[in-house]
Amino acid sequence: MAPKEGLTTALCVSLVFLLILQGAAASSPVKDVIVPPHPVRHSNVTLECHYDIGNSELYALKWYHDDMEIYRYAPGEDPKVLISPNDKVEVLESDQNPETIVLKEVDLSAAGVYKCEVNLDWPDFKVDFKSRNMTVVVIPDEQPNIEGEVSAHYAVGNIVNLTCIAAPSIPAAALVWLINDKEADEEHLIHYPIEKITDGLLVSKLGLSFQLEKKDFINGELKLKCTATIAALYRSSDEHSQQDPTAVATEVRERPTEGSLVKTGSASQHVFGLPLLAALVLANLLW
Repeated sequence: MAPKEGLTTALCVSLVFLLILQGAAASSPVKDVIVPPHPVRHSNVTLECHYDIGNSELYALKWYHDDMEIYRYAPGEDPKVLISPNDKVEVLESDQNPETIVLKEVDLSAAGVYKCEVNLDWPDFKVDFKSRNMTVVVIPDEQPNIEGEVSAHYAVGNIVNLTCIAAPSIPAAALVWLINDKEADEEHLIHYPIEKITDGLLVSKLGLSFQLEKKDFINGELKLKCTATIAALYRSSDEHSQQDPTAVATEVRERPTEGSLVKTGSASQHVFGLPLLAALVLANLLW
């Protein structure tokens, strides 16, 4: 093969390879969309849209919240950036990379599906998008609370009947009852419907009901704990712990105090020792 023909062939192969790469990029320009799944209420949230259009021209990059356009970047238009008014979410003005936008102090209404859409200009006229879901969370500032007959004198045979109530949150906290650090059996649990209160916050409840047995007192101690969790964002517990009163009472009855033994022995010495000594001294004097 002549050198000229070999060079032509190499150029053709390179051109075909570049066209394949460009076509692949143009066929799926949006590579990834980053939306925090659980931002905390009243915090600023950053959304990212990463795309690769190769040698194609970008006509517009758009962000949608629940299919309502909230942001548009169009390099060929004036102005390049257009932020659509929205009563559910507010996008901050920014001169940064159009791949990134910031939502201001998100409220519960900002939850939903966020979509990044990339529109290519002539001659491609392709549209590609990816979506992610976001749930705005409200983290409780209190621990769960155990309510019911929280007796200080639970004993074998008593009925435990308690309810664990989580602090208001979004989403509702997941509750777990633990008996001596082991998860309670399902047959001992009472499930209540989640309650919706003011401002849309949710309160979860979980009951615990069972009869105490000897095995429930580990080394004479009973521990009842309720733990509330929200994903990896929140974990808090309330606990009731006590000794078995019957075990304590038996121990006291069977083992008198050391002081009482000493006192009893000392009294015996006074009752029998002193009169005998006095009689011996008087007999010696009369003799």
